[in-house]
Amino acid sequence: MRVVLLSGSSHPALAASVAKVLSLELGRCLVDRFPDGELHVEVAEELRGCDVYVIQPLGPPVDSHLMELLLMVDACRRRGAGRVTAVVPYLAYARHDRRETGREPLAARVVADLIRVAGVDRLVAVDLHSPAVEGCFNIPVEHLSAMPLLADHLLRTAAPGSVVVSPDLGAVKRAERYAAQLKLPVAVVHKHRTSGSKVEARSITGDVKGCSPILVDDMISTAGTIEAAVNVLLEAGCTTEVTVVATHALLVGSALERLRKIPLRRLITTDSVPRPERLPFPVEVVSIAPLLARSIELLRLGSSGG
Repeated sequence: MRVVLLSGSSHPALAASVAKVLSLELGRCLVDRFPDGELHVEVAEELRGCDVYVIQPLGPPVDSHLMELLLMVDACRRRGAGRVTAVVPYLAYARHDRRETGREPLAARVVADLIRVAGVDRLVAVDLHSPAVEGCFNIPVEHLSAMPLLADHLLRTAAPGSVVVSPDLGAVKRAERYAAQLKLPVAVVHKHRTSGSKVEARSITGDVKGCSPILVDDMISTAGTIEAAVNVLLEAGCTTEVTVVATHALLVGSALERLRKIPLRRLITTDSVPRPERLPFPVEVVSIAPLLARSIELLRLGSSGG
């Protein structure tokens, strides 16, 4: 079965990198808009009987990129694709895997249903905000992790006397995985979220005095959690050599302003979503193109990307 890679408009640079690793050319696909804002998608590549991989992270603007993905998948199906895999390094709405008050939708399930109904056979995602999101899908999900790549980068560059910090209780397991690979202690910040962008950090579990903090999370959206965590860490006696590590650097809203306020030595992230140009702090990017390419190759051979 011939393999065809297609790129949506959300991150063509990442798609090109994956294609280069696999020694493939990206398939021909046109994405445009009508004057009223409706998307126009046209897949010019011959796809009959092909094993198609549509690469489209769902970063901002989320809804536009999601709709584009659905239309591209439908176009592939109507072109006779034998199998369609959606490669979505950053999956939006993964934070909505449960209902907190009983008055809101289960958005992760809605997105999962849309992706399945559009004609996707399998989904490839990287570091989902909640692993429970896999249960929302009725199709196979290849849940990859960039943590080993990021930890390996840290292993070569972490300052002596560092401590791995979970910025909230939800990231504790992630912090423990980093700490195990780096052979460093772990600390946990206890926070309280007051709104979608405002966070209060209240206390710390673990000894951080005199240590250089390495805050680890799956994503940075508005950076409210990071800002609150750093402030309480500094009050507890941490050094001002702050490193932040996150797979998905969305950096929306007031994120840049918040990160500018803290003594940020560097941000280490991946290329799962495009990042703004000319950031006011050092950024080190670890590419996930080889990780995605390996998963595609294994899936092509009928194995699991793991």
